[in-house]
Order: sequence, then structure tokens, then C-alpha cells
Amino acid sequence: MNDLDDLDLLARLTAGADMQTTHRDPEHHVRALRLVDGPMGVTGRLLDERDVSLLAPCGSALAATWNRATVEAVGELLGEQAAARDVDVLLGPNLNLSRSPAGGRDFEHFGEDPYLAGVLGAAWITGVQSKGVAACAKHLVCNDTETGRHGYDVQVDEQTLHEVYLAPFAAAARAGVWAMMAAYNKVNGRHCAEHHGLLTRVLREQWDWDGVVMSDWFGTHSTTASLTAGLDLEMPGPARYLGPAAAGAVRAGDVAASTVERAVERLALLSRRTAGRTAPTRPAAEARRVLHEAAADSFVLLKNDRTVLPLSDDTSVAVIGPQADEPAYQGGTFARIALGPEVRTPLAALREALGPRVTAYEPGAPSESRVPSLLPLDPRAADSPGAPGFTVTYHRVGTDGAVSEPLATDTRATGILVWFTELPGIGALADLPTGSAGLVRASCLLTPETDGTYDFHFAGTGDVRLLIDGQESGRGGSRALPADVMGALLHGDITRVPVELTAGRQVRIDFEMRFTGGGRAQGMQFGGRAAAPADLAARAVHAARAADTAIVFAGVSQDSSLESQDRDSLALPAAQIDLIERVCAVNPRTVVVVNAPFAVDMPWADRAAAVLLTWFPGQEYGPALADVLTGALEPGGRLPVTLARADADHAVTSTAPSDDGRLTYAEGPLIGYRHFDALHTTPRFCFGHGLGYADVRWRAAHLYADPTGRHLALVGVTLDSAAGRPGKEVVQVYAVPLTDTGTVEPGRPEQHLVGFAAVEVSPEPAELRVDIPLDVRDFSMWDTRAGTWKPRAGRWEIRLGRSSRDIFHRFRVYVDQAGDLRTGPIG
Repeated sequence: MNDLDDLDLLARLTAGADMQTTHRDPEHHVRALRLVDGPMGVTGRLLDERDVSLLAPCGSALAATWNRATVEAVGELLGEQAAARDVDVLLGPNLNLSRSPAGGRDFEHFGEDPYLAGVLGAAWITGVQSKGVAACAKHLVCNDTETGRHGYDVQVDEQTLHEVYLAPFAAAARAGVWAMMAAYNKVNGRHCAEHHGLLTRVLREQWDWDGVVMSDWFGTHSTTASLTAGLDLEMPGPARYLGPAAAGAVRAGDVAASTVERAVERLALLSRRTAGRTAPTRPAAEARRVLHEAAADSFVLLKNDRTVLPLSDDTSVAVIGPQADEPAYQGGTFARIALGPEVRTPLAALREALGPRVTAYEPGAPSESRVPSLLPLDPRAADSPGAPGFTVTYHRVGTDGAVSEPLATDTRATGILVWFTELPGIGALADLPTGSAGLVRASCLLTPETDGTYDFHFAGTGDVRLLIDGQESGRGGSRALPADVMGALLHGDITRVPVELTAGRQVRIDFEMRFTGGGRAQGMQFGGRAAAPADLAARAVHAARAADTAIVFAGVSQDSSLESQDRDSLALPAAQIDLIERVCAVNPRTVVVVNAPFAVDMPWADRAAAVLLTWFPGQEYGPALADVLTGALEPGGRLPVTLARADADHAVTSTAPSDDGRLTYAEGPLIGYRHFDALHTTPRFCFGHGLGYADVRWRAAHLYADPTGRHLALVGVTLDSAAGRPGKEVVQVYAVPLTDTGTVEPGRPEQHLVGFAAVEVSPEPAELRVDIPLDVRDFSMWDTRAGTWKPRAGRWEIRLGRSSRDIFHRFRVYVDQAGDLRTGPIG
């Protein structure tokens, strides 16, 4: 480093400039990089409805495709979208694992298996980075649940850490990911952002990885410990612990100048890697086709008794359930994507596809949205009555309580309002004088179509009031902003206020939030709907009885999956369970479509003729679902998670840390299907399970040495189809370590996934040979004493099947200490 001025310039680059961008320094070849959230799409600068973007299927949906090509194609599309928006780094994929089905962000994960998550996460990364946009694998590591995510301390043994939780990130490093994000939580006593063992010993030394490590937003806790651990970039700006503080640490002798220089060198490398991004966006119809096919490829047909699907050409259909018209396309995190007007609901798509064969639509149960949108009631902006939406005004409140005239005015089309750092007209949150406050008012004119009760819902980070025609009707919100600001903005306590309204009589609705200074963010949510009539279910049952086939849409709302909050139940809403049971009782050809992105209870599954799991499927949900139900497309999905018969059957049922903040991974590597295998517990639907429409038949299995020498061996099967229609098969390979007596080794998973192939099968009768490579790593274990991977010498069984429980063929092999594999008689 040439001089102290150069130190200040370099150190400045180690912290963000604002919420989304970094500092620039042409002298050191570092551009100002723009980082935006993912992974379901490309969020905008404003994080709201004014930034419309494409919405892809969620992580668990992409995992359900078991299809590298599908996932890479989605990554390419998102890379194009990011490049077109001048984005340098897309924050995704989320490579944490579904350790528990209660995890609040399970929908972002690529399922419960580290191999599946690693392979498909790498495919997503390859797709994004092919467009010159950096992917940022997150959240390193063990950020698998949301409860107390800023502070919990994961206690995990080293072998489990490497074999399970680090494995997807290792796959990302091998795929050449350009950035990774350190998690909020601690691992074995240290925050991930200052964990030298993870950021330097593992990433840099063991994996020989050269990318940038950044903090999660507001996830940095120190200067010296973070820098010396290997953190390169603190986000967001303005700087708190790095930036100028990094220069101070060097001057104090606490941090070597070379540490800051290396961080800047990696930032410069990232700057060069993303400098040449050029991605002309493809036509809108082609982009939607990619998302359409990806959604269909993710839908898992769990059962199909009496071949009720696909729907025959002369079948009359009753569409039932709130999710048909109010589906959940995505989760409720800050990475939510604003959707364009072209998005069609499942109900609209089915009506278009089936025409008069849709004989009725009945919701049957109330929507479960915590804050239902007001937009279906056609609100008009109070100050511009011809414009739909809400007039939002910003005011200061003096020390005497006087409210200023509007300092700024917006017209908005959403009831979810979030502001970071500053508000229009009001200015910086931190600059509000002591004793004064800010005030935001969202106002609309509403003309009800029917008499009756209307429920208004609201929440906020300040004190919120609901006013009807200027009269206060309710209060809620909170002044408390906990350390986890991001989580608090998304799931504050909701206040519900019932109001009697008269048809045709216009009323003015005001949602008004008052807040004090300090903090980094503020937010307000509001909405409402007409109260549900008492006979919803009875009307749905009547419609189901009169139709040939009933399709019941059930599931969860978008805000069931939130940052900083896990779920306390795996059950669908009670009203939906009752609806499914009643419809199944009157129509034996009932199809249940489950719009949920994680494992849910299905105690009613035995009574339904067919069950289709559709995850959070992105914007093309409606058209893709219509194509799958009618047979125009195959339901291509296979389960990336295990569905249990009872909650207690899962390996981890509670995600809450102990009173001292520890979260102990006592189950070791036995999560998901590994746990069910170890206890010999029968799940409702096993890992890897899924049905198709085509009659794909398995003929002969084979195992032989790779003639190219690139892999340890090749294993596979010969398939053919007799269905006369195109289909898909997912060939799965599992490895089983055996003792000398041929039993499973105690304390180890009975089997673990080591390979798979998604195969398109021709409608013409023809044999198709599928080969899946096996490598030494597939038969290796982490040696804690040596600190490296070593082949596990001894007997192994290789299982070839359609799922973890539907095994077609087994091979016995022997692996020696050098990692060589041989077959035949084993003495």
C-alpha cells in the first residue's frame, strides 16, 4: 500500500454505498456494483409494485424438476433480466437446506438433500453467470430456519457440517460462483461473517475459491474479526463496521494492510467478471414459455387413482377453493416480485382452456391472506379519483403534535409500503429531531358493491390508525423495531377491524402511520375484503356434487413464508381441510391441487382421487396448471422433500433455539428421507416420488467402468415407453455403506443420493439407455481428524430406482482405500 490516502480509498470499497450499490474506484479497477435480491426474480430499486419483473418458480419448485436443463434455463432468463436492469450481482441461489419442514424460507431451498441442492443450485448459477451477471450463493451456512436468525448459535459436528450443510456451497464453488453471502447466525460459537474457519480455511484454502464474500444485510458485527476472518464486503451502506473503520483497524495495527488489499483485489475481480454483461432480453412470449414449462416440470402428481388426470375431453368440472382465484405465486420475503397484468390465475386459465366445461366456481373457504389486497374492491386514489390505488402523502409532526401539509405525494397500487433509510419529503429516518415524528397517510375512495361487513387489516412499524370518512375506527402497529428490522417489517402484528358499509355509498379510507426517528427502515401494510358468507362450504359441496370432476384448490398464502419467522404448524387451514373432506365425500373424482412450497400434512390424501403439489410456481402458474390438468403437458415433478404421515415423524419438529441461544443439530446427518430410513418409518409420500401420465417402463440395469476414465463408473437403466405420448422419467441412484455382514453401518444414513437424470421419453416405442456417472466423492466421507475427504473403504450397495423407496435394481460393489471400485463376488 503506497500511502495512508491509498489506505482510505481501499478501505472505503469494503463497505456498500447504500442499500443496493457499492463504491467505485477507477484507480483500483473497481466499478460501482449493483446488488439486488433474488432468487425468484430480479427485484427492483424500489422493492415495490413500481418495478415489475418476471417471477420464476421458487427454489423448492425448481428442485422438484430434478432437471438440470430446466433450472439452468431459468437461471439464464433471470441473468438476462438482471443484465437488462444494470444488475451486477443477483443474490441467489439460497443453498440452505430444508432441515425442518417448518422453516420459514423452505420455499427458497432446493429441498432436503445436499446433493440435489448442490447440483441444481450449480445449474442455476451457471445459467445466471452465462449472461455476465454474478450469482451470490447464500446463506453460508446453517441458516436453515428463521426463528432468531440474527443470533442463534448452531451447534453441529464437523462431519455433518461438511457432508450435509456445506456440501451445496462446495458444489457452487466448483461451479465457479462469483460471490457468496455469509449468514446471520453463528456456527459453533462464531458469527458466520467473522468465522475464519468457514471464510478462509474452507472457502479459500480447502476449496481454492476466489470469489467475493459479503455479509447479509446488516449482518456484520465487528471490524477486526470480520476482516481477518475473510469478509470482503459489508452490506448495505453506509458503512458501520468496515469502510472507514477498516482503515482505522489497519492504522491501529489490528488488521494487516494486506487483508484490505486482498479484499479489494477480489472486488476488482468481481468487477471485471461482470463488466462485459450483455444480454438482450428475449421476446416476452419466449420468456414466459420458459417459466411456463419450468412450472409444469415442477408439479408433482402424488397420486392419480382411476386415472382421473388428465381430464378427459367430455368431463364437466367444478372449480373449488380460494387458491383458484387467489393463488400464492411467491413467498413474502423482501425478494418479492411485482407482477404484471398479464398474469392469469388458475381459475382464469381453466376457464379459458375448458370453456363451458367449467360448470361452477365456489371459493368454499375464506382466503388465508394475513393482509388481503384491497385492489379487488377497486379503490380509487383519494386525490386522483380516476386513478386506481392509493394516494400516499408524507408529513412531519412537530414537537407540539401539529401535522405539516404534505411534503411529498405518491400514487401507489399496493398495500405493502416499505422505506429504507429515508422517506420522500421527510428525509433521513435518523435525522428526525427528538420529540418530533414522521407521518405517512395512504388514502382511497371505496364504493362497495354490496351491503355488509368489510374487514380491514393493517400493521406497521409505527402507530397505525384506520379512519373511515375521517373518523377513527381502529388502532394498531408498534413503536418497537427489534434488531431484525427486515423480519419485523414483514410480520408485525395484524389488526383487523370490521366495518359496516352500504352498497353504492362512497367512503374515504385512510391508513395513517406515525413513527419516531432512528432505525434503518419503516413499513406499513394494509388491506381488506368483504366478510365471507356463512354458507361458503355448502355452496361448494353443491357444485362438486353436480360435476363429473371436482378440482379443489388448497394451500397457503404468500405471507405464510416470511423472513425471520418459522411456521408453528404443517397443517393446511382448518376450513380448507373441512372443504376437502366434504367435497371428497360427494365426488369420488376429486382432484386436490396443493399450492404450498413446503411439506404439509395431507391426512385427507387417501380420500382424494388425485393430488397435485404445485409449490410457489411463479407467474405462469395458471396456464401451466391448465396444461397439466388437461394433459397438454406432463406433470414433471418429483419430491425434493419427504411428506410425513404425522408431524412427529420428521427429524426436526421445532426450530426454536434454546434459552441460551443454541440450536443443536443433534440429528447429525439424518435429516429428511435419511431420518425416515434410519427409523424405518413409512412416509406418506417419499423423497423422489412423483407420477407421470406416460407409461415408462424400466428394462435392464447396468454398471460398468467409464471407458473415458473421467468417472469412477457409470450406472444406469434402459427405458422404453408404451403410452403413445411423450413423458418424463427421473432415474435416481443411491449409495449405501454396508458392514462386513451386509447390514447398514450404524449412525450413518442408510442411503444417500449420488446421482440422477431427468429423461424425456419419446411417444414412439423405442428403447432409451440412461447412463449416470459415479465418482470417488460419492463413496467418501469427511475425516475430521485429517480434515479432508477420504474414500470409505469396504462394501457398498448401489440402488437404482424411481424414488428413495421404489428401487428397481441393487448392485453390490467394493471400494478400496484408493477409491477404486470393483464389482463381482466380494469375499
